[in-house]
Amino acid sequence: MVLILFVSFTLFHLQRLRDISRKKSDELNRLYSQMRWLGQHNADLVLKNIDANTKMIDLGARQQALEEELVRTAGERDVQRAAVEQKAQEAEARTAELQHVRAALEQKEIEL
Repeated sequence: MVLILFVSFTLFHLQRLRDISRKKSDELNRLYSQMRWLGQHNADLVLKNIDANTKMIDLGARQQALEEELVRTAGERDVQRAAVEQKAQEAEARTAELQHVRAALEQKEIEL
């Protein structure tokens, strides 16, 4: 009788241990699956980050090229503006000279 109780008791505990083991195994499988998914998701994020950094570098290089082009264009504009201003001053001087000559000719004409 004691032996039957002992065997029953042992079988009960073995069954309980199997249930606990199965639950733990299921939980580990779920956690491993979750880890695989997180690992893949992390890898995707790393690739997206690399892609974003590459685009940022490309945009930075493009911005620098545009800034250099802007500086060059502004310099050319300033040179052209200076040339136009010089020609305008020369034209004004020439106009003043011609007006002076005309006034002198008109004065001579009045004198004649």
